[in-house]
Amino acid sequence: MAKKKNLKAGSKRKKKPAIASKPAWTSKLVFRDVASDDEAWYKKIFKISAGVALVLMIALALGSGMNGDDSFQNDYSVKIIDFYTSMGKDTSCFHHPKGPIQYYGGLFELTSGVINKSLGLTPDDWAFHDVRHVLNAIFGFFAMLFVGLLAKEIGGWRLGLMAFWMIFLSPRFLGHSLMNPKDIPFAMGYIMAIYYLARLLRQLPAPPRSTLAGLAAGIGIAFGMRVGGLLIVAYVGMFLGLAFILKYGWRGLTERPRELGQYALWGAIPSAAGLFFGLLVWPYGLVDPLHHVPETLREFSKLSVNIRSLFEGEMIFGGDVPIDYLPKWLGMTLPVFTLLGLAGFFVFIKKIFQTYTPVYVFLVLFTGFFPFLYVMAKGSTLHDGWRHTLFGYTPLVIVAALAWDYAFRAWQSNKKITWALAGILAITALEPAAFIVRNHHYPYIYFNVLSGGLKGAYGSYETDYWGVSLRQAIEWMEKEGLLREDLEQPVTIVSNFSYNLQKYLNKKYGGKVKTGYVRYRQRYDKDWDYALFLSRFVRGSHIKEGVWPPQSSVLHTIKADGIPLVIIMKKTDDHLFKGVQAARKQNWAEAYPELKAGVEKHPDDEIGWTELARTCINLQKLDEAKNALDNALRIEPENLQANNLLGNYYMLTGNLAQAEATFFRTFEFEPKNSVGYYYLATIKQQQNDLSGALEMALKSIEVNPRFKQGYALVATLYEQSGDAARAQLYREAMGKIK
Repeated sequence: MAKKKNLKAGSKRKKKPAIASKPAWTSKLVFRDVASDDEAWYKKIFKISAGVALVLMIALALGSGMNGDDSFQNDYSVKIIDFYTSMGKDTSCFHHPKGPIQYYGGLFELTSGVINKSLGLTPDDWAFHDVRHVLNAIFGFFAMLFVGLLAKEIGGWRLGLMAFWMIFLSPRFLGHSLMNPKDIPFAMGYIMAIYYLARLLRQLPAPPRSTLAGLAAGIGIAFGMRVGGLLIVAYVGMFLGLAFILKYGWRGLTERPRELGQYALWGAIPSAAGLFFGLLVWPYGLVDPLHHVPETLREFSKLSVNIRSLFEGEMIFGGDVPIDYLPKWLGMTLPVFTLLGLAGFFVFIKKIFQTYTPVYVFLVLFTGFFPFLYVMAKGSTLHDGWRHTLFGYTPLVIVAALAWDYAFRAWQSNKKITWALAGILAITALEPAAFIVRNHHYPYIYFNVLSGGLKGAYGSYETDYWGVSLRQAIEWMEKEGLLREDLEQPVTIVSNFSYNLQKYLNKKYGGKVKTGYVRYRQRYDKDWDYALFLSRFVRGSHIKEGVWPPQSSVLHTIKADGIPLVIIMKKTDDHLFKGVQAARKQNWAEAYPELKAGVEKHPDDEIGWTELARTCINLQKLDEAKNALDNALRIEPENLQANNLLGNYYMLTGNLAQAEATFFRTFEFEPKNSVGYYYLATIKQQQNDLSGALEMALKSIEVNPRFKQGYALVATLYEQSGDAARAQLYREAMGKIK
C-alpha cells in the first residue's frame, strides 16, 4: 500500500485549485459604477421631470383624436368583457369583419373596457375615447419612465434624465403615446422587462423578489399585447447565459452546475409567470394556448394587412417596401439629437464600452437595433413608417443618450467644448419641442429639420395617416356654428375616416346630423352637405401639383406647419353630383350639361373633368374629350381612370402607338391596371398579333382575378386560335365570378 507523505510541522496541505474563472477585469462587465458627484441633484430633477411629463401627457391625450384603427380596437374592448363575464362562452371578440383582431392580446382593451363600462360609457360617447387616450398616455409615460430608469442603471441619474427627455421630445413616440393602444403598451412592457433584466444581471445569484416580479410584469404586459412578447423571453435566456459565461467562463457550464441551475431558475420563473399573465388577458390564446400561440406567430410573421402608403412620392404596398424603407423613415422622423447620438455612439463605441458596464451597453444596443434589423432582413410587410417597431426605439434612445453622456464626461474639463455640446443638444431639442407645442394635437406626424420638416415630406410621405386631426375639423365646424344642436334641417357629413366621424357626431346630434363613408376619389358617389377628407390615399403627384386640396370647394383646412391635414368641403351646387350620377347610369345626354356647368364652377376638380371626358367619348365629342382629359391630368397626373380614357381616346383616333405608350405608362404607378392590359390586348388583336394579345389578356386577369372582361377576351382569343376547350374553361371561370 502506498504510504502517505508526512507533512512537516506547521506546513499546510495544498488546497485543490479553484475552478478557473475569467480574469478579474471581466467581472467589471457586470459591476462598473459611473455615477457622478451630483447624483442627488439629478435624481431630484428626474423626479420633477417625470411629474411634469405625466401631467403634460394626460393633458395632451385629452385633446387627441381617434386613430383610424379604433374601429377594430373599440369593438374588441367592448366584446372582450363579454368573453370574461360569460366565462369564455361568448367568443364574439374573436371575430371582426375587417381583420383578425383575435391575434392581439387584450391587456389594454380589457383595462380600458372595464373602466369605461364602470363609468357607463360606450364608443358613441366622446368620454369613452378620452378614457382610452388617458390610459394610453399613462402607458406611454411609463415607457418613458423605464427608459430613464434603465439609463440610470447604466450611467447614473444624469444619463437617466437625459434619456427621459430625449424620448419625451421624440414627437413620433410622444404622439403615438396619446392614441396608439397597440404599439405603445407593448413598448412599455418591452422596456420595463429590459430594465428589470438589467437589474437581475447585477443582482445575481440572489435577486430580490421585486426584481423577479418586475421582470414578470414586463413580460406579461408585452405578451398580453402581442405574441411578440416571446422575444423578451429569448432575451432573458440570452443575457443570463452571457452573464454566466462572463462570470464563470465556458468551463462553468460543466463545472458549476449549481450556479448554472440558479441562473436558469431566475430566468424561468419570471418568464413563466409573465407568459401566464399574458395568456390570462388574451382570450384567443387562453382558450387553446398550444395551438393558438403558434398560429398567431405564423399569422403575425405574414402581417396580412397589405395596404398602400405614400413613400418617396409613390403609392406602394406594404409588402413591396424596399430594404431602405425603415432607415429612411427613421432618418427623417427621429429628432436630430437622436441621430447625432447614434452616430456618436459608433464613433466612441470602444470608449463607451470601457466607461460603462459593457453587458448593459450591449443589452440596450442589441435590444434597440435587433427589431429593426430583423424586420429589414426578413422583408416584413410595413406601412405608415416605423410605428410597428416603436418598441425598439425605447432602448435605442438610450444608446443615443450614452454618446451624449460620454461626450460630456470626456470633455468635462474643457468648458468651451462642454458648452458647445450643451448648445448643440439644446438647439436640437428645441426644434422638436417647438413642433410639439405648435402641433400638440398630433405630434406623431413629425418630420425632422434634415428632411425639410412637414413641408419637405408633403406629397412624398404620409402625414396624418390615422386621421387624428379629424377631431379638430369637427371642433372647427362646431365653433363656426355649422354643427349645433338646434339645426333646423339635418345635414349630411361624409368622410374617408367615417368611423371617427360617426363616434364624434351620431350620439351628440342624433338625427340632426347624418354621417357616411366616401372615398375622396369617389366623393360624388353620394350626396352630402359637407365632406371631411384627409390626404391619406391621395397620390403624391396630385399633392405635388399644388391643386390639392381643390380650393373652389374647400371651406376650411386644418393644417400643421402650413401643410393641409384635413379639408372641409362644402357643397355649393349639385352640378357635379348630378352629372356623375347620370354618367354612372350611362345617361350621357343628361350628364353632359351638368358636368360642363360643374367644371366651369370648379375648374380644379379632377373628377368632374374625368367624367366629362368619359361622357364626351361616348357622345363622340372627341376633341372636347381630349381637352377634358388634359385638364384632369394637369390636376392629377397619375389619375388612373383619366389615363385609361386617354389611351382609349388615342385608340379611337387611330393613334395605336400613342395608345400603347399611354397604357404602358400607367403601369409605372399602377402595376395592377387590369384595364390597361385589356386594351393593350385589344390593340394586339387588331394588329393580328394573337400571341401578344393573349399574353396581355392573361395578364389582365392575373392582376385582377375578378375582371370579367379579361376572361371574356381570353376566351375569344383562344377561340380565334382554334382552342375551343380552353376558351370554354375561361368562360366557365367567368361565369363563377359574382
